[in-house]
Amino acid sequence: MGTFTAQILVGQKHPYEGGILNISHMLYLSENDRPAWVLTPVDVFNEKEVIQSKRIIWIPTLEHMLEDALLMIGLYMVKDNGLLNMFNQYFLDPNKDFIELYQDVKTENLQKLYKEAKHIISSHKITLSVFQGSSIINQLSVLKEYQNDIEVCQSIYTKEFSPWSKEFESIGDLD
Repeated sequence: MGTFTAQILVGQKHPYEGGILNISHMLYLSENDRPAWVLTPVDVFNEKEVIQSKRIIWIPTLEHMLEDALLMIGLYMVKDNGLLNMFNQYFLDPNKDFIELYQDVKTENLQKLYKEAKHIISSHKITLSVFQGSSIINQLSVLKEYQNDIEVCQSIYTKEFSPWSKEFESIGDLD
């Protein structure tokens, strides 16, 4: 298992305030040898009821890693009919819960799916937290092309103990 370098919360926007309501899913970006998006359904207020949905893992493309996560949101949370039809047509086995994008779909069809996902209008909100060292840091501008509420949170301060210097080292500022 690699280091988690980003997290996406998917829910609804509050009509009058900031933040996010009714979080239904979380995506985690694991990176190191091979990146992976891990999609997990959640119900933060109903601890006793077991969620029937299963965890889904995609091995994303390196070039469009963030768009791969947005595609997962369009397919598994928004469940856009046009996107689902294309997914069922283009993917070798759309029912798998472990998908490797370089192997399970042709590149030209993946591009068509990205284009379709950008046109989905939905009431869902995406809150994306990008941690230090994440590969998607240079892909954030693509979010402007999507038709939903998006909030991006980036690291402004990090304090970590260094095993080499035996001291805490900090980057950024909290003032």
